[in-house]
Amino acid sequence: MNLRPKLFRDPVHDIISFELSRPDEASLFRLVCTPAVQRLRRIRQLGLSFLVYHGAEHSRFSHSMGVCHLTRVIFDALYPAGSLEDRFAVSAAALLHDVGHGPCSHVIEGVSEVRHERISESVLLDPGTEVHTILKGWSEEMPQRVADILCGKGPDPVLNDMVSSQLDADRLDYILRDGHATGVKIGNFDLGRILGMLRRHETGLVLSERAIEAVEGYLMARFHMYKQVYLHKASRSAERMLQACILRARKVYESSSDLSGVLPQSPFGKLTTGTPLSVAEHLSMDDNDLWMAFKAWSRSDDPGLRELAHGLLNRKLYKVVEIASDDPRGPRGAIGDGQNALLGAGGEGDVHFLVDNSRDTPYRPYQQGMRYKPIRFIDRSGTVRPMENQSAVVRMLGENAHETTRLFVPARFHQVVLDAAGYRSAPALL
Repeated sequence: MNLRPKLFRDPVHDIISFELSRPDEASLFRLVCTPAVQRLRRIRQLGLSFLVYHGAEHSRFSHSMGVCHLTRVIFDALYPAGSLEDRFAVSAAALLHDVGHGPCSHVIEGVSEVRHERISESVLLDPGTEVHTILKGWSEEMPQRVADILCGKGPDPVLNDMVSSQLDADRLDYILRDGHATGVKIGNFDLGRILGMLRRHETGLVLSERAIEAVEGYLMARFHMYKQVYLHKASRSAERMLQACILRARKVYESSSDLSGVLPQSPFGKLTTGTPLSVAEHLSMDDNDLWMAFKAWSRSDDPGLRELAHGLLNRKLYKVVEIASDDPRGPRGAIGDGQNALLGAGGEGDVHFLVDNSRDTPYRPYQQGMRYKPIRFIDRSGTVRPMENQSAVVRMLGENAHETTRLFVPARFHQVVLDAAGYRSAPALL
């Protein structure tokens, strides 16, 4: 039977196809159709960033499809005679790398204290999931093998690096995809040049030294995306409000056994109250559970819970107070003065005074014990060198970190906290 390929129109990579006449791609498409992967359509890739960039409505599903596509492109270029089993294993790891994400992606992990990587691995290894059944259809070892690649523990370091490294298909896709969705043009880089310059090495992925400028562009794009999108002050305000809202709901439940319209025995109710969840319960949740909870909590009898939920539903976000890095009191002193002023003005600490520390380094030069190897280049003689030895730009990026400490408070307390923290004007209002 001549099976027609399944085609997906993608805004970043144009056409993503699955050739159903090939056993590896037919199995990948079966994975795409599983409830676990389809659920990712209902989880926004950028969490609450759509409250800042209204185009940021793309999902974890679209990103996962892009990562799978890029991984196949890289594999086919580096392993032209590679086995279908290897190709399927690394492509499946790419497709499933985010399958463990919960509502609102990374933000919820600060409350649940469960990393999505651990849930993703559990989904692959749990005999009760359809994902596990499809993987096991290849071999008894395939679920564990895909999980090992996902965690960077597979026997082939090149396959591991395709999915999990400082220059993997995951990062290559999300920087371009997030830049496209948000309209932030600084997120562009020369993807084609990077893909064309990748090489296999016994220690993992390396690049031809002719790709130095393209990789510099990729790292600069990532740096600016963190500054402009991922660590944007309004996004961080919404994220801290979300976490405060769930913790407040937990506090209300502990004092009155009331989750104000959210069933305590439901998966999201269990997450709210800190109760461990099964794999099936994790896979039953998406962003819809979160917003339904906010609707219920916006009618709560508890004023703090009601205010936080109402603010998230209607984009009444807290205002920002930037803590100066050179404040002679240090961050703790400035934060303490601001909190005391807010409490004196009638505010409630766990509802109205939210502290945010954010830090990112665009490139991490390798040090003993680090999870990721450095990005490495190979010259014509076969000598491999880390990127920081090849690029002055990268050495500079490796020495600098984008780090901020911020306070988020309701508008009615904003000037009080500004004054107490030592700032008479408000240069960083939302």
